[in-house]
Amino acid sequence: MLPDAYLSHQTSGRIRVKIPSKKGDDSYFKNANALLQQHKGIDRTEVNPLTGSILIIHSGNSTSVMKIAETNKLFRLNGANQTPTVAAGIKTTFNDFNTQVKRLTGHELDISTLAFLILLAAGLYQISIGNAASIPWYTAIWYGMNIFLKGA
Repeated sequence: MLPDAYLSHQTSGRIRVKIPSKKGDDSYFKNANALLQQHKGIDRTEVNPLTGSILIIHSGNSTSVMKIAETNKLFRLNGANQTPTVAAGIKTTFNDFNTQVKRLTGHELDISTLAFLILLAAGLYQISIGNAASIPWYTAIWYGMNIFLKGA
């Protein structure tokens, strides 16, 4: 039977998993470290047997990382310790997408910068055609600036 685990912390490209039943088990964590690092998409792992946690730095999405752990019989996420919400799912999806945008653009762009540029272009387009019936150009630029400033 796989040990139960729960997400202690998660951000884009970074997951910390706690496995309480394996706390203090050095051989388990050495094995888990070796197995996880063999997989494409997992850039680095750090294990801490004293706290019973594994930090996984990845370039894929968090779902695929958890499937790797379960397939290798390391642990299974316990749904009772998670609080899945629609907002959390959306946030995870956008964080994963943001990581991909950064990787594809050599860390030159992220989602907020991309949104700023699109809204700025929409605003400039509205100015150029003199169209007042659509979203006003100043609104598009205002929203774009707010997104950019909050993301910076």
